[in-house]
Amino acid sequence: MQIKKFEAPSIQEALDAIKRELGPEAIILQTKKNRKGFGLMGGASVEVTAAISDRSATKRAYSESRLCEDDREMIRGLSASKQADILEKAVQRAEGRQAKTGGIQVPKKITERRYADIDAQEMPAHPPLKQRAVATNSPAATHAAQSFSAPVAPALEEEVRHLKRMIEELKIAQDDAGHAGNGFASQLHDNPALMDAFEHLLMNGVDKRYALGLVKKAGFELGPQDSKNPDAVLDQVTYELMTALDTLSPLENLVPGTRGESGPFCLALVGPTGVGKTTTLAKLASLAVLKKNLRVGLVNLDVYKVAAFDQLQTYAKILNIPFRSAENADELRSALGDFRGLDLVLIDTTGRSPRDESSLKEMAALLREIDVPVQVHLCAASSTRDLELYDIANRFSVFKPTALSITKLDESNLFGAIFNVAQKAKLPLSYFTTGQRVPEDLEEGTRERVASLIMDL
Repeated sequence: MQIKKFEAPSIQEALDAIKRELGPEAIILQTKKNRKGFGLMGGASVEVTAAISDRSATKRAYSESRLCEDDREMIRGLSASKQADILEKAVQRAEGRQAKTGGIQVPKKITERRYADIDAQEMPAHPPLKQRAVATNSPAATHAAQSFSAPVAPALEEEVRHLKRMIEELKIAQDDAGHAGNGFASQLHDNPALMDAFEHLLMNGVDKRYALGLVKKAGFELGPQDSKNPDAVLDQVTYELMTALDTLSPLENLVPGTRGESGPFCLALVGPTGVGKTTTLAKLASLAVLKKNLRVGLVNLDVYKVAAFDQLQTYAKILNIPFRSAENADELRSALGDFRGLDLVLIDTTGRSPRDESSLKEMAALLREIDVPVQVHLCAASSTRDLELYDIANRFSVFKPTALSITKLDESNLFGAIFNVAQKAKLPLSYFTTGQRVPEDLEEGTRERVASLIMDL
């Protein structure tokens, strides 16, 4: 992976520089404001740290190695979505040749290939492009040839499809933001209050398309005059941000001893490895027992992690509540049968990699087989990057989650990802965790909390 820092007077100029140098598939790792000034005489600036994977860099080098300098500069001036589309089409053609020949064969000498062969339909009106012969001893062409000459192993085919889906989502997002912003861009540039609010959202990790929508709606609601007032704009943007979020409090309406014949309310936490599901479950159990006086039972399905079993069993002993471990549907049914008279049953599931689709489907089928309604909450760490959060939400949708629990707020510096994934997954927020203490570091997810984190209130 290649990592580089960019400094510019504004966030938009920094993003433009990243797009030109690293390409449309670059990932933003960190943003911060510099008060010391940009250049010798300049004002405040922003510093953005961006990265690009080796594969993305190879794809870019492979495409650009076949173009003359004028053509490369013209491509870099296109929107990120257009650039991503061009790169993807180049790779698709390469993979298409691989499917026909059993492996992509890059000729020893690539001669006189027009850029129009890559993307004739997408190109704007432009004079015929210069033709250029590329020798295979150039570093970019050699590296690209080495990367694309070998057949793709079957184990990597799913990864290729996954990358394509992520690129497609990025292109859609960029296009949506571009179309939405065409009529609003001039208003933003002519209104410092709206532009400051927009840059504030971007600096705090809010996705560009969501940030643009929030600022645009705020400007519309305030009108031409009030939208020039920075305080009024920030207040309205904060209101629009909170309005866009939904929340869910699953324990709010639970009253001790009222479940009766319907049986206990069952709640399962799912998510990738290492996001803190077991600790979050222990915090929920403590909250239910100590503050709501509910009768609670714990079930452990994580048979692959001894620490999870020991941890839950220890908390069960401390709270003086029943605990069971289950490895299959029959054992889970038996455990739930033993807990029939309780108010709440909390189920800890095995942490799975989002890429392990078969295991995810197996676990989802297990929860469906028990014929007992189970409310599923997806756990995700706030420190996870946006694209990975989107991927987690997409792959764990097989569980049909009801809500989203965000963990490890104490390990994050930017909190826009919370808003982004909630919008992307279209799920309400249920709980936040802010540390390792049980049960202190657990709070209900609220709109106000998210707004305060993102808007620095």
